[in-house]
Amino acid sequence: MPHNPNPFTALQLKMLDEIRRNLIEIRDPHKEVLDNRSYEFYIEHTKKFGSIPKIRFKPNSMAVKAQIMKGIGYRPLSEKNGWKAARNAAASTFDKAWDNLMVRLIKAGRVLAAFNQNFTVEGQSVSELIRLVQGCIGPHRVDGSIADPDTARKSEPRSYMKKLAEVE
Repeated sequence: MPHNPNPFTALQLKMLDEIRRNLIEIRDPHKEVLDNRSYEFYIEHTKKFGSIPKIRFKPNSMAVKAQIMKGIGYRPLSEKNGWKAARNAAASTFDKAWDNLMVRLIKAGRVLAAFNQNFTVEGQSVSELIRLVQGCIGPHRVDGSIADPDTARKSEPRSYMKKLAEVE
């Protein structure tokens, strides 16, 4: 069986990408139309998982969550109860998927913390073992390909004046 470095399903990756795209859009200081949209991370205690990080969008969290789910291809089983029921179902599905991702993140953090606590020597805040693990993960993307540090610079849009200067 080939090595699969990706800890996420294809649907989870789509969801994370769609959430990221929405957060970037909300944070964009140069947007053409200013709005009052925002988001916040907070801790909520759930009966099933205990305390986990959650995300809240403002002013209408359910609509944004439904939009994210629609962006990844989610369709409610039945839309005969109206748009409001469909939006609620999509937002509820978003919350369930988010909770599952956060539980995995918390478990991974606990594993790292346990290894770090067990293998640090006096004067270290991060054990040598965890440094080695960071080296194994660091240069790779989630899909296993090597990260290109110049990608961010290459993807920046060029201004009209720069394009014009290249033509001349």
